[in-house]
Amino acid sequence: MLGQQFIFYLLLAGLASIIAVSLIIFIRYRNIKSSLAVLFTSFSEVLLILGFAALINWNLDLASIAGILTVIGTGVDQQIVILDESMTGKRETAIEKIKRAFFIVVGAYFTSLASLIPLYWAGAGLLRGFAVTTIIGITTGLLITRPAFMELLKRIESK
Repeated sequence: MLGQQFIFYLLLAGLASIIAVSLIIFIRYRNIKSSLAVLFTSFSEVLLILGFAALINWNLDLASIAGILTVIGTGVDQQIVILDESMTGKRETAIEKIKRAFFIVVGAYFTSLASLIPLYWAGAGLLRGFAVTTIIGITTGLLITRPAFMELLKRIESK
């Protein structure tokens, strides 16, 4: 009974946070397509993390869920950086804007990775689960979902 309540409240909190982030992004950009692209990319990133965790038989505990939430937060932050850089009024090509945004994303990735590796090696139990899940998430974000998000933005802007 207690476990079911915990899962219910976890899902309720996740839904509330998705709605809040969606509203803030939509209010900021006033573009439904860009807002949906951010949400779709974040959702697919969570699915990739869960899929990889299932592939390596990683049991998700509370610290791992906190790692997933951290990845969602940093992912949305990086996508907002990409959106802001792509929408600047400077006279640059879209490719130059996206390259500049991706440079910022790569810098944030290596900064996070540098802080998580010692946490993984020194951590025991809960800290290790947080570190592993977060490393998987930020690496997935850098290699798969950020390039996909940039491609989505290119297609949205070309129409």
